[in-house]
Amino acid sequence: MEAIDFLKKYEGFTPVAIWDVNAYRIGYGSDTITLPSGEVKKVLQNDTTTIADANRDLNRRIEQEFIPKIKSKIGSSNWSKLAAGTQTALISLAYNYGSITKTAIINAIKANDIKNLPKIWIDSTYNDNKSLPEAVRNALRKRRAAESLLITDKKKSLKFALPLILIGAALIVYYESK
Repeated sequence: MEAIDFLKKYEGFTPVAIWDVNAYRIGYGSDTITLPSGEVKKVLQNDTTTIADANRDLNRRIEQEFIPKIKSKIGSSNWSKLAAGTQTALISLAYNYGSITKTAIINAIKANDIKNLPKIWIDSTYNDNKSLPEAVRNALRKRRAAESLLITDKKKSLKFALPLILIGAALIVYYESK
């Protein structure tokens, strides 16, 4: 699944629990640990994980938490019509925000306005996270730009992401100059 590789790239792997905004996080930015038995527990301060355990948790969260949350916001029929890149972008945004919180994005998908979705994506998220340091905000803007570029080309996969990310960085410069 393309979304797994995308999330791993942007979340990075952390074997030891670290505090992040509102919870301890581990693995690929998760506040949960999925045990081999399938049991799910909250990450605590001294928890550790392995790549195998983090992969299990990431897969569970995408399939059992985030895709259902997205479908509940945009509708299952709309989800099934979306290209893989657009689905990956939505999963990444939901994973990062906890859900799809942007009404403009939800409305564009429901209206099948995929052509304008990349611009809506950037416009609706650009000024988020004002309380975070500028370097963190810029990193999140680059992630949003990379997500929006996944929407623009239905045929390209993540192996083409680097050139797209460079274009995304140019978009950030453009928006900052406005």
